[in-house]
Amino acid sequence: MRKLLLLVTLAAAGAVWVATAAAAPRLEQIILRPGQVGKGYILFPYPQGIGLRQRTLDLCGTKNYPSEKLRVDRIQVHYAKRRSPLQLSNEVVRYRAGGAAQALREVTRHALTCPHRPIATGEPGLPPLTLHITRIRDPHLLKGYLAVEVRMTGTLRGKRIELDTYAVYQRLGSIFSGVYTVGVRSAGQRAFALHAAEQSARNLRASRLGGPPA
Repeated sequence: MRKLLLLVTLAAAGAVWVATAAAAPRLEQIILRPGQVGKGYILFPYPQGIGLRQRTLDLCGTKNYPSEKLRVDRIQVHYAKRRSPLQLSNEVVRYRAGGAAQALREVTRHALTCPHRPIATGEPGLPPLTLHITRIRDPHLLKGYLAVEVRMTGTLRGKRIELDTYAVYQRLGSIFSGVYTVGVRSAGQRAFALHAAEQSARNLRASRLGGPPA
């Protein structure tokens, strides 16, 4: 009887451990691998890319994002390829219960209501920019995703600035992923961003199964 009770106890403990592991995947397992971004891409550490010192959400400014206080852990990295103008950043964040869903609601609301007027970027040396946000679709992303094309225009030292970027936000459970293109407008930028976002969705789904995709 004691052996039976011991086996039942060990089985229960194992089930709890497996459930905990599935509920709390390591962010390092979810972040995009360079090969998922594209052939020849290299992963570079991002300044302040580990931890919560840098905010996650700043689409259409930095106000009205109370979910920032619900973050628990965060990783952000950068990908670049020699002689390619297409660069990418992937950010994976763990939130307290309900925080990832709240973050996705907040960033979606900002995308839909962002006024076409100069908005401070918060970046040193960069003047306020006017954002034109267009929502885009991709059926291969996770339910509830937000994918946007962001055109930023402004003037710096008398010269007009025009930057196009893409941002894709997804979440599964308490884990939130952001995929962002970096740099000036380039041919193939949209397809590049969406491909990486689809790979990120794959990683998020795989994290539910206890590990990275094969």
